[in-house]
Amino acid sequence: LFVGPPHSTEPVCPWLPCRPAMAVAVAGDGAEVQDKIMSLPQLQSLMKKDPEAYEVEFDQQWKHFASMMEIFKLKPQKPNSNFGEQVMFLAHVAPSFPGKNDALPSLIIGVLDEHYEVMHSSMRQTLVHALILLRNRNQFPCIRTLPLYFKLFNASDKGLRTQIFAHIVKDISQMNVKGTNQKSNKDLRDLFFARLKDNEAEVSRRACAVFISLYRKNIWRDAHVVNLMSAGLVHPDLKISAALAHLFLGNKTKGLEGILEDSDNEADEEVQDVVQDIVGAKKTARREKRLKRAKRAAQKAVSRNKSRADKSTHISFVAIDLLHDPQTLAERLLHRISKSGEPFHFRLLLLHLTCRLVSRHTLLLPNLYPYMLKYLLPAQKDVTQVLACLVEACHMQVPPDDIRPVVLHVMKTFVNEVVAAEVIEVGLNGIREVCARSVNILNEEELADLAGFRKFKNKGVQMAAKGLINTYREVDPQLLHRSLRGREATMAISRGDIQAPEYGMTLVSDTIDGLDLLVAKKMKKRSADDGEAADGEEDAKADKDQTSEFNGKQMMSEQVLSSDDFKRLRKLRLQKSVELQLGRKRKAVEISDSSDSEDEEDSDEEGSDGERGLPGRMPGAMSGAELRAAPKKAKTKAQRLAQVHGGRTDYTEKLLEKRKARKGGKTNNETKRNKPLIMTMDSFKVRKKKAQTAREKTNTMKKHIKTLQKTANHQKIRRK
Repeated sequence: LFVGPPHSTEPVCPWLPCRPAMAVAVAGDGAEVQDKIMSLPQLQSLMKKDPEAYEVEFDQQWKHFASMMEIFKLKPQKPNSNFGEQVMFLAHVAPSFPGKNDALPSLIIGVLDEHYEVMHSSMRQTLVHALILLRNRNQFPCIRTLPLYFKLFNASDKGLRTQIFAHIVKDISQMNVKGTNQKSNKDLRDLFFARLKDNEAEVSRRACAVFISLYRKNIWRDAHVVNLMSAGLVHPDLKISAALAHLFLGNKTKGLEGILEDSDNEADEEVQDVVQDIVGAKKTARREKRLKRAKRAAQKAVSRNKSRADKSTHISFVAIDLLHDPQTLAERLLHRISKSGEPFHFRLLLLHLTCRLVSRHTLLLPNLYPYMLKYLLPAQKDVTQVLACLVEACHMQVPPDDIRPVVLHVMKTFVNEVVAAEVIEVGLNGIREVCARSVNILNEEELADLAGFRKFKNKGVQMAAKGLINTYREVDPQLLHRSLRGREATMAISRGDIQAPEYGMTLVSDTIDGLDLLVAKKMKKRSADDGEAADGEEDAKADKDQTSEFNGKQMMSEQVLSSDDFKRLRKLRLQKSVELQLGRKRKAVEISDSSDSEDEEDSDEEGSDGERGLPGRMPGAMSGAELRAAPKKAKTKAQRLAQVHGGRTDYTEKLLEKRKARKGGKTNNETKRNKPLIMTMDSFKVRKKKAQTAREKTNTMKKHIKTLQKTANHQKIRRK
């Protein structure tokens, strides 16, 4: 390309659109013409390097773009590659020319808004890509194109929908990286909330997906956004409500799959399509390779989903704790669950969320417990999840009269000798968790009946019954029989350290819970360092117990506890809880093993999971897997064959043993059976039958028929 110098201000050559996406430059004073052809990417590079020298060329290209735009509007359904290249060229170079950068986004937005329904998919993709390129260079605000993008979500182009959604999330995330613009964020939140209530399913789903994605990216996590999202829990669209329910339940990966994808199992559907194409057709190498590729893709999708589920083990309660009016939300969710027109699994998900709200905010929903009563049956599908919901719906402020009928129903239907051992184990586990969270649920007789299952023949039932006994040793040991309380609980009752819980009673402590244990531990260590005799420890134990409370208050007011002190305090509280449940002091080996395992924990979250159920701790989440019976160990093939052979009966050996044990010789029947055939044929009976007349044979047959009618249902007797 031969052009004038960069400092030249006179037009050197007209840019002639003689070839598609190409420009011909003619330089000189008219005497010499060079036929050099340049592509638009080359011109684009030159314009970016020195935009002032190429203003005239840019004006020529802009006029060419305007004319092509008018032509494109006449037939928008027809693809036009030249127009697409011209649009992308201007999108790249327009930021270098401040005069035209405002007009280009308006023209592209206008043509998309007017013709996006009939426009060819390739042209629609190109124009959207140009808008994204201009927005990445900050040529217009983000909210300017959002109404258009929500219209494009209705287009039947999955790739375009995915591209627009990814751009929206990334753009808002980058806006909040360096700083937070409260005004722009407020405008965006109001826009997305308005689209969340839209009648179009695809639009409202994408708005919900943007809220969830930005929340999980720690961009929009304040209380205002959380309460805006809570309005979508009662949305008529099941996918939106289910996705937000997963968010409030603390699931880190679930929820977006049903919104962003047209199908939850696209890999499986692809395999089915390939199989249908192959069935009935000739098997070729190409078709078999295609089937193998589809199966491999399905296996990768399954493993990917499994790895995501394994990573999301920790449950977050941040969203559900930021709600302003959880009582109204729980009542509206319960009203929606009570309608039976929606799928069972969806209603079970909302039931889980309702019970989580009741647990975290100590709500009172009297109608919740009778509703769950009809689903607590051994034959009910996913009954362990319903039991987990019942457990989460219990707390110390729920009246015992509301929970007691449900627990008695579980006792009658789950915990009895008629049902299977796995059902009994599930029922005992559920009752144990309910009684650990609420008070005054069982009386002495009912607890004694449940404790009697500790002698059941199934080991899982025994462990579940012992777990219930251990829970009551710590919660209310006075309800247990004296033989089941254990030494530690009995001594604590005699000292008055344990009081029977009452409904409405709240334990108020003026010190840190378990601080007296830490003081006693430090005093014991100090006395050991000073060389005190070990024989006098038991005599001075009572004095230490009396002064530990005072020393605890003094330590709390005078010292600042370090993180190591709090870790040691947690271990001592756990040790005391375990000793109450075991009913005895732990051995030195057990204490050393548990302390070693505690030292290996790196994070406080892992250690805090073991404190569930201790005083002062909020109840955690409960899943159906925790209540499910322990799985049986699978038998090997040799063990199964041995069990099969052991159940079979060898009658030949039994007959031989019976003959050996019998006294005397053969019986008459055995002698007749072993009689030679020639002698039998020459016997008197056989000769008499052969000499019978026709009348005698008829009479004999009639007698035989009468005998059969009388003894037709007789029991078959084995030959001896």
